[in-house]
Amino acid sequence: MIIINMLLLLMLLIWLQRFVYRRYWNKNLTMQISFSASSAYEGERLTLSEVLTNRKLLPLPWLAAKFQISRNLVFDEQGHSVVSDAYYQNDVFAVSMYQRITRSQEFLCARRGYYRIQSMDLVSSNIFISDKLVAHLPCGAELTVFPRIISAPALDIYFRQLFGDIEVRRFTNPDPFAYRGIREYSMGDDFRSINFKATAKTGELMVNVNSSTASQELAILLNLEEYSAWSHDSVFEEAIRIAASVAELAIAEGLSVSLYSNACAAVTGLPVSELAGSGRAHLSTILEKLARIDLKPPRGDMSRILHGINDSSPYYLLVSSNCRGGIVDAHGDMLDRGMSVRWLIPALADDELMIKLSPSITRWEVKPHEHTTSFSEKAAG
Repeated sequence: MIIINMLLLLMLLIWLQRFVYRRYWNKNLTMQISFSASSAYEGERLTLSEVLTNRKLLPLPWLAAKFQISRNLVFDEQGHSVVSDAYYQNDVFAVSMYQRITRSQEFLCARRGYYRIQSMDLVSSNIFISDKLVAHLPCGAELTVFPRIISAPALDIYFRQLFGDIEVRRFTNPDPFAYRGIREYSMGDDFRSINFKATAKTGELMVNVNSSTASQELAILLNLEEYSAWSHDSVFEEAIRIAASVAELAIAEGLSVSLYSNACAAVTGLPVSELAGSGRAHLSTILEKLARIDLKPPRGDMSRILHGINDSSPYYLLVSSNCRGGIVDAHGDMLDRGMSVRWLIPALADDELMIKLSPSITRWEVKPHEHTTSFSEKAAG
């Protein structure tokens, strides 16, 4: 009889703990996942933190937290993660009553992009491990990885040449309708610029000074169309880094910078573009838009974008690995319409360019397996 009573008591305890765990296991149980920063540059290191809090008397003999994260964020200790197209992280905890557990993992931001951990699963059981208890929780962890800024002397030299062109055209393109003031006549001034009223008043030959028609705006045209049947992602990534690096250099020099691309943004699917602006906040906006470029969907026809440009005041930098006829014709059309355009062509060492290089058309050699680049102005074929 005692044995029977003990068995009945045990069955009652098993039923009771199953009932309690089913009803209360995830009550006052929270899990927070966060990155140590909301943004970083490609190649920087950050930390992912997990904070598990159990605010109740009921302990959990084991609990697994499962979530998915991009493999472009490379963790030092993969632990219980499974790697395929993404990391499937599986962390196991033993949770006491009223306990908070914090775990941190360092990782490398190996590639630019926009990364989210949208949700997680918490899996647990009761004391006798007779039930599988699952809760699906939302997660708002977000990270934007900016393109790496290229710190190559060759790019600095290239930008100095470009910046010099912008400065020269600013002082050599006066607008006859934009009056800025008057000054004394000097040798070489146009006779038509003489201000006879000011001359009569001062007794000295005076001329009108007009503002420039050329603005101090650099418009970056980023073409990410496939350039051949063997297009390499490293070339597109380098083109994005070039756009980011030139934007930073230009804004540091006080230029206004705009961005236009035929690629679309991840999540929104909208074309990537940004109107002209300056300052650090504007640079952050450009870097964020470059970070979120999605290279998977087909890109638009860049030649149509170039043909549609009708503003001749900015100085244009075309970054395009595609040298096929449509882009070449559109580039020539811009020049024929009096626009100032430089063309930078990122290419692998073995890529043959079907275009003749010139002072305004330059090749940038991409090394896909290194964090360095080299600069070449040798004419192709």
